[in-house]
Amino acid sequence: MTGTPPWQTWLFVCIAVFAVLTTGLLKPDLMVQMLVLAPFVAVFGLPHGALDLPIAGTLLPFQGATGKALFAGLYLALSGLVVLVWVLVPGPSLFAFLIYSAVHFSGDWIESPAALRWSGGAATIGGPALFHRQEVARIFGYLAPENSATLAAICLAAVGGVALAMFIALLILHPVTRTRAAAEQVAIWIAAALLSPIIYFIVYFCALHSVRHTVDTVEALGNPRRALLIAGLVSAVTALAAVSSVILLDGFNAGSTIESVSKTIFIGLAALTVPHMVIVDRFQRQKRDSKRAL
Repeated sequence: MTGTPPWQTWLFVCIAVFAVLTTGLLKPDLMVQMLVLAPFVAVFGLPHGALDLPIAGTLLPFQGATGKALFAGLYLALSGLVVLVWVLVPGPSLFAFLIYSAVHFSGDWIESPAALRWSGGAATIGGPALFHRQEVARIFGYLAPENSATLAAICLAAVGGVALAMFIALLILHPVTRTRAAAEQVAIWIAAALLSPIIYFIVYFCALHSVRHTVDTVEALGNPRRALLIAGLVSAVTALAAVSSVILLDGFNAGSTIESVSKTIFIGLAALTVPHMVIVDRFQRQKRDSKRAL
């Protein structure tokens, strides 16, 4: 993990400690946690995905407003397909979302050994279920039928247990893995154990994953100021669409506000993650190929 600056690790650890102390004192209920989740994801989480447009400009040969509109149309069409599939088959969609989220999040340790990379990806989603399975099942229940939600939480807890055992074995048997990547994963396990699943997700997604991706991407792009401006505009539009979705879901009596917010955030993230993963994977491969060519 030599390419990752130490301040990112310290930022994540400090915010995780702050979250543990704050939530321990305030003890927010699930409704408050959801209302905290929405603005944090909008302000600190969405911008890293909104950088997909400037990233695509370095990868694809589109030109001018027409090319950008075509890319945006294809991106939104793929996201819309994910939402449609989730509506039709929510149970399998939940399982698919969890799997490709683990794969995507493992990229936070892209420069680490493969075993440490995959233990990290599994930890990000399996940790909360290992320590708070019933609470995770309750949240999943807003996204899929009860049987699927319960099964997903049980499977995720099992994945978390295996990942934790693998991680401990790596640290004991392979001293070379005792890096800052390992330190971050120790912090992830501690945060997953001490924080509620929602607060844990806010801390990991906003303070580590989004920060790391945003910094790496901005540094790799030729015009960072323009990229950040585009990301801000796209994030604002996306956040406005999310607020509209919550209002519509409540208006159509789709369930409680907690359910409406849960569906909007997590199904929305699932829909955006698919095209995001395609773009980011290609971008990372291009960067690795460029480094090898030097």
